[in-house]
Amino acid sequence: MTSLTQKVAQRKIIRSRVIQRALPAFYQLGMWRVQYLQSICCVCHSNPAVVQKEGLNGKRSFFSSIICQACHESVSWRPELLQHLIPIEASDSVNSQLASPLTFQIQAAAPHLSYIRAAIIAFKYKEQVDALPVLVHAIRQLPRPKGCHATNSVIVPTPTTSNRLKKRGYDPVSVLAYYLSKHWQIPLWHGISRIDDAVSQQGLARNERQANISHAFNMNTPPPVKRLLLFDDVVTTGTTLVAIAKIITQTSPDTKIRAYCVSHGK
Repeated sequence: MTSLTQKVAQRKIIRSRVIQRALPAFYQLGMWRVQYLQSICCVCHSNPAVVQKEGLNGKRSFFSSIICQACHESVSWRPELLQHLIPIEASDSVNSQLASPLTFQIQAAAPHLSYIRAAIIAFKYKEQVDALPVLVHAIRQLPRPKGCHATNSVIVPTPTTSNRLKKRGYDPVSVLAYYLSKHWQIPLWHGISRIDDAVSQQGLARNERQANISHAFNMNTPPPVKRLLLFDDVVTTGTTLVAIAKIITQTSPDTKIRAYCVSHGK
C-alpha cells in the first residue's frame, strides 16, 4: 500500500511540474482548414492530398491529408543521426566519471532543403499559417522513441527569450512542439528558460555560436522524469541543443537525453 501511495504521489508531482500550454485557436483553425476544406496538396497545390496512416497505432490520424504522394517521396525523411558531444565540467556535485564528454544524438525529420526549408522560413519569420501543415507533416515522420511514453518522458522545446517573444509575438518552436506532443502522446515540459541578453544564433559562425550559446540557458526546476526529449525547429551546428543538454546533465547527471528537430542543414 505504501508503494502504491508513493507512486500516486510521484505522478501528482510530475503532473504539477509538466506544463501543457494551450495552442491559440489561430493555429488550430489553420490546420482545420486543411483537414476539412482543402483536398489538394499543401506543397504543389495541384495534386490531391493523400490520406496516410501516420498515427502511432497505424490508423488514420487527424491532419493526415496534407501533401500528395509525389511531394512526400521527394524528401529523404529521417536523415542520418547527428553525433555531438556534451562537454561536462568536473565539479564536486558531478561524479568524476562524468567529467569526460558524453555522446549526444540529434534526429532530424528532414534535411533543411526544398519545401521544408521554405515552410520553416515562412512560419518562423512571417507566421504564415499556411506553412504549418507542411511542418506538421514533417513532424509526423518522427516515430516515438522506443521506451518513451507519457509517464516516463517529457518533450523539452527550445525556449526563446522573453524579449524576443514580445517582439515577435509568438514562439514557433512551442507551436511545433505542441503537435509533436500530440503525435507522440508525450507531455511538454517548460523547465528550461533562455536568458534575455543572449544574442540570436542566426548568421553566426560555428565558433561564434558555441561562445554565444554556452551560458544562455537556465534550469528553473528539476526535471520531473528521467527521460528528456529535446526539440528544436532547425538545427545547424547543434550548439543550442548541446548547451541545453549540458545544463541538464550538470544538474541531473542520471538523466537520459535525446534530441529531435524538424530539419537539419548548414
